[in-house]
Amino acid sequence: MDEQRVRAAVDSVVGQLRRYVPDMAPYFEDDRPLGDYAKALSAASAVAPEHAERQELIARCVRRVLRRAFGPGGPADTVTARDIRAVNIVDHHQLLNHPLLLGTNIIANAGRLLSGRPAPPIVTLSCSNVNPSNHYMRNGFRFRGVDIPYFSAKEHRDVMYYLPARPFDFVQRLRSLRRWSAFTPGDQDFLEEYQELLNGLDHFGCRGHRNQLAAMVHGTWPRLFSEELRPHVPDLLYAGAEDVARESLIELLSEESYLSEALLDPAARQRVLDTFRGVSVAWDESAGKGTHFFWLRHPRRPGLLRLYVRDDALVPADERYAHLRIPLERQALREALHREDLVPSVALYMSLLLFAGIRPLVGPGSLVYTTQLKNGWRALLTEHGPTREARLIDEVDITGMIAGTPVFFERTGTALTTCYAADVMSAGGVDESYVRTVLRTPFKDVLSVGAGGVYDLFANSSIPRAERLTERAGFDEAATLVHDWV
Repeated sequence: MDEQRVRAAVDSVVGQLRRYVPDMAPYFEDDRPLGDYAKALSAASAVAPEHAERQELIARCVRRVLRRAFGPGGPADTVTARDIRAVNIVDHHQLLNHPLLLGTNIIANAGRLLSGRPAPPIVTLSCSNVNPSNHYMRNGFRFRGVDIPYFSAKEHRDVMYYLPARPFDFVQRLRSLRRWSAFTPGDQDFLEEYQELLNGLDHFGCRGHRNQLAAMVHGTWPRLFSEELRPHVPDLLYAGAEDVARESLIELLSEESYLSEALLDPAARQRVLDTFRGVSVAWDESAGKGTHFFWLRHPRRPGLLRLYVRDDALVPADERYAHLRIPLERQALREALHREDLVPSVALYMSLLLFAGIRPLVGPGSLVYTTQLKNGWRALLTEHGPTREARLIDEVDITGMIAGTPVFFERTGTALTTCYAADVMSAGGVDESYVRTVLRTPFKDVLSVGAGGVYDLFANSSIPRAERLTERAGFDEAATLVHDWV
């Protein structure tokens, strides 16, 4: 596709997104430099007293979760409530890898990457309720256009939340699969060094892979930047969103609030079930999608069971496991959470963030469902009270778009190639000039590079079939127009 066709394809995609997905329109019109856009993502300093108290609870739980990966006295101990008032909720709990997820940490924090001042840690609430075979991971990570597995094929239905800690053995796997010789000697050296680095990082004897990954992300994040920049890059701390919500709910269930009432009071619970039915991260019983509030640990493998409310209990939808029911009673829920038998759903932990007044930094999909969750809670609280809580939830800003586009590229001749994390690390990371130029790029242009992927997300649900575009520019083609300075 020549330059004129690429430009026309990008313009057509952006035009339809602005028209048919109005929530996305303001972002494609925002011409502030990325650095200025990122600075505006910070939460306001003024916080309602109720939100301040709840944010202290969430921060305390974040520290508790991170200490399992870093131990006492590590980077977890520096996390404060201010550090989680605006937080990336887009990323998955896995090695740094996919360009779209990698970009979220850059966009969300671009304003302080070159601040020249000591910066507090970057906290990301990453989703660990995903399979190793998910689209962004593919059983490992990607390097030079090749998927590098460190999970086995039989683990494809398991979830990261329950997987045990493991050694990284992708070099041995590539050799056994007879794929090792496809890499150049230089790339083989990088893969061997990368595996040694991952296995050498201290994760304090973590039993779970999810805690192990927090240490891996922390240890590899600086390598996305050139050596001279690394001492000044803020720590990146991945706290599993489900773990933070689980720890928080153990405390909240000992108190009275509209969240605890939604779980424990039959009438309030039914109103919540009816209000959020059909929201993509909530539940749709007739379609067999989602779960009521929590997922249940599968008794036979590192997986999850869907739960439905029946007769004041959470009961597995799979009748073979109906005997594993959890009574919807305060103590029973707290004990199941302590045992890690219950895993909060996305709808529940996002509701917890809204309850605490935390600004979720979102992607195109999460912008939609977070808006639906906020509007649903506001309507429920306006009608059924407390009215003060309706006003508090109305104050929560959910418009911080940070996802939907890559930001790391390398030039091959006249074209650009979108880079995965391992590609960036193998080249020694990006230098100050690269970062500064990205920060000067208008946000709408940065976002336009990923517009084709955003279009795919909304095409079936929002764009009339007769008007759907058949020609769309890929990341590499769009980046070649926008980031011609690379």
